[in-house]
Amino acid sequence: MDDYRRIADRIAADIGRGRLRPGQRLPPQRAFARRHGVAASTAGRVYAELVRRGLVVGEVGRGTFVRATEPDPQPGHALTEAADRAPVNLELNYPSAPGQAELLAPALAPLLRP
Repeated sequence: MDDYRRIADRIAADIGRGRLRPGQRLPPQRAFARRHGVAASTAGRVYAELVRRGLVVGEVGRGTFVRATEPDPQPGHALTEAADRAPVNLELNYPSAPGQAELLAPALAPLLRP
């Protein structure tokens, strides 16, 4: 379902036109969902897409804000992918190499003990 991307495109266009200015706070996701007639989960996907594009930044407990400047990742920058210079998403926590969980288990086991 690409509906969330279309909504994200409209918000991105508003940012590009200056209708949403740097530092401006976006509404909470539930209010955004009600205003746009979508599910809260769809609003969450819209916000995640805007973050992925580097247009907004979320601050826990404060809200989501339009970024002050456009991201300008440099080639070879530690937090960009070399192929498309897109930011690396650090929000997900899952093994990135085959067998990584099995290799880490013995080292992490002592941390599970009281």
